[in-house]
Amino acid sequence: MVAIIATSGTSMAYGADLWDETGTASLPPIVIIQPGESLVVSYHMEGIADLNEPHVYEYDVSVRSGSGSPTDIEITYPHNVTPTSDPFIDVGNITITKNASTPMDTVYTIQIKAGPQGLGAVIDAASRTNEVPEFPIIALPVATIIGLAFFLRRRKGE
Repeated sequence: MVAIIATSGTSMAYGADLWDETGTASLPPIVIIQPGESLVVSYHMEGIADLNEPHVYEYDVSVRSGSGSPTDIEITYPHNVTPTSDPFIDVGNITITKNASTPMDTVYTIQIKAGPQGLGAVIDAASRTNEVPEFPIIALPVATIIGLAFFLRRRKGE
């Protein structure tokens, strides 16, 4: 399994977050997508100063750990969103797809943002990232403790 850490960000002074497909609840900080599967999400905006203005979608995918590549993740979305109310949810218009040949050891950070045209790749406001511990970080201390317990029990029996 691969953890995909979904974040949303914007260069505007409004709050943004990724929600579930129906737009009823915020996504958890860590989302698991299996190779070849897709996840449909909604874009939630709150505290919007410029209603009825088009906000152009942009995204960035980076590898936090593992042997994968940012090109393993494909994101499809409409060109822009025009919020008509505050808060506003662009329901079910963003699809995150993980390629079938993606390595299993990779953790990605995905940042989706929407802002007025001309702002480019300025990223700030609503970012959410969580660290996912790698297997050896957890397994080695546990194996050491179990090994010591067996060793001490064996010495006690002698």
